[in-house]
Amino acid sequence: MAMPDANFKVFVELQRRNDGFDDGQQNRIPLYVTELSINTSKSVMNAPIPFSGAIRGESTNLAFDIGIAQKTVSITGFLLNQTIKKKNSDDVTIDVTLTSFEMAQLLSSYVDASAFQDDQNLNRLIILIPSRVDHNFVYHDSDVANATKDESDLPLIPFTWKNRGYDNSFTSQGDNAEYFKAYTGNEDHTVGISGFIRSFSCQFTGTEGNTVPFTMEFEEALVISDNFLD
Repeated sequence: MAMPDANFKVFVELQRRNDGFDDGQQNRIPLYVTELSINTSKSVMNAPIPFSGAIRGESTNLAFDIGIAQKTVSITGFLLNQTIKKKNSDDVTIDVTLTSFEMAQLLSSYVDASAFQDDQNLNRLIILIPSRVDHNFVYHDSDVANATKDESDLPLIPFTWKNRGYDNSFTSQGDNAEYFKAYTGNEDHTVGISGFIRSFSCQFTGTEGNTVPFTMEFEEALVISDNFLD
């Protein structure tokens, strides 16, 4: 939704991007992030075995790992004067610069929207991280120099909870190659983390000049987002 900037490594995307666009920065908002916390909480059914302590002299629990986890990303940063670029269902494109306070208002209104509003609902988070190896644990472009390159010189890939294809011989995920390719900014909506913004808050302190501090919590999920009214 915003014009690309080399300093931005975190983006949120509008649901409208599901329709596909030629310009990789349309309907995408870059976030200037100072702190990012990723949390994975696994839920395992853990039940004690009756009389196990009496019979064996040691109590034993039986755990059922059925693949349930809650995955969240907490973000802290600043909103800036930013240029945004949008395109709606009528192919109407806008390209404007908003103040940091307008960015805060815009994000607040978008978080307040629902999956029925394709031009308001933020349903994807992109976090770019440096990467040495691809989906098969092979150095990108088979360049062994990637083993010793400084992280600032490495290609970027989007953070996800996807497993590399090398590890997927017993799952239905496939090779997940698209999640480990070098990021160019023109990828479609399949990259990144799908989900919803659980909370967004900002502060108008009057001491930060033209910046607005903000915090955001994004939760990974497959959101039912088909708008039958659109």
